[in-house]
Amino acid sequence: MVVTIFAKIALKDQWVKHNTRFICRNTKKISRSSWSGLSLRSNCKHMAPAGFSERIYLQYLRTKFKTISKLAPAIAGRMAFELFCTPYPKYKKRKAPAIFHHATKRTVVLTDQTKIHGFEWLPSKPNDQTVLIAHGYASYAYKFEHYIAPLLKMGYRVLAFDAPAHGQSEGKHIHVVVYQEAIQKIMEQAGPIHHFIGHSLGALTLSMIAEKIDQAEARKFVLIAPATKTTTTFANFFKMMHLNEVTKAAFLQDVSNRTSHTVDHFAADRALTNYKGPILWVHDEKDMVCPYEDIINFKENAPSNIKFLITNGLGHNKVYKTAEIMDQIMTFLTPSK
Repeated sequence: MVVTIFAKIALKDQWVKHNTRFICRNTKKISRSSWSGLSLRSNCKHMAPAGFSERIYLQYLRTKFKTISKLAPAIAGRMAFELFCTPYPKYKKRKAPAIFHHATKRTVVLTDQTKIHGFEWLPSKPNDQTVLIAHGYASYAYKFEHYIAPLLKMGYRVLAFDAPAHGQSEGKHIHVVVYQEAIQKIMEQAGPIHHFIGHSLGALTLSMIAEKIDQAEARKFVLIAPATKTTTTFANFFKMMHLNEVTKAAFLQDVSNRTSHTVDHFAADRALTNYKGPILWVHDEKDMVCPYEDIINFKENAPSNIKFLITNGLGHNKVYKTAEIMDQIMTFLTPSK
């Protein structure tokens, strides 16, 4: 009976893969390898697919998890976590912004031999310090093109890498631990790195880096719309996927097995209580992806080394693209004389 049901699920998976071009006729092109987990955002409201074909596939996934959870909850939990960690399929290559043509390409090799690719810019008048930019989930280095020139003008060497499974980098999955290892390898192979800018998942990962970094007082971290609490992110994913309690428990256990930590360990506010260096935390009150509500209590009791820049109406992405915000970030990063 169990074998028969799993066989039917496998056959249905093959049917979906075979009919990819018909199911996704209203979406961006998706590579065959990406069907191990459809790319979904980490917030319920924003994850909800807009097109008819996406809704069909979402319903298929919900049914699949419901069926498997009755037979093998641990497998259902593992599959759900792998789905969660699978970023958007790689779209058609975006034309490189002009400033990226003036960069030196860099490659860093991770422990599992995954290669991540990035860019390096050298200033004409160096201040002997380096800034690393860490983008968010389903993003890539190109989106921070407007940050490069101001940083170079201040004398910084600038590094920007595509995270594992993003942009030009290799890999299939991304989560905080994977991203953290990638940034640590960048620090080892392309460092030293003195200051950091991160958005969303990149900002959460940088908070985990900050927790244990040495010479904290000499460093600066800019955290833009960090995914403050992973528990919130997972709760939204559970809601969207209609996961039952058994699958949720298996999902969370799989996270603990893979990372050696419970989910609440991966929280920016928790990690930063142990960091003593200067931080600029940028967040919008209308952020629907990484809710502002998650930072309210922390903001009221945060240590004095954390400066908050709170906006209203810029949401999750405009907040790092707005000129006025970028100006304040550059002011924060201006080298001391």
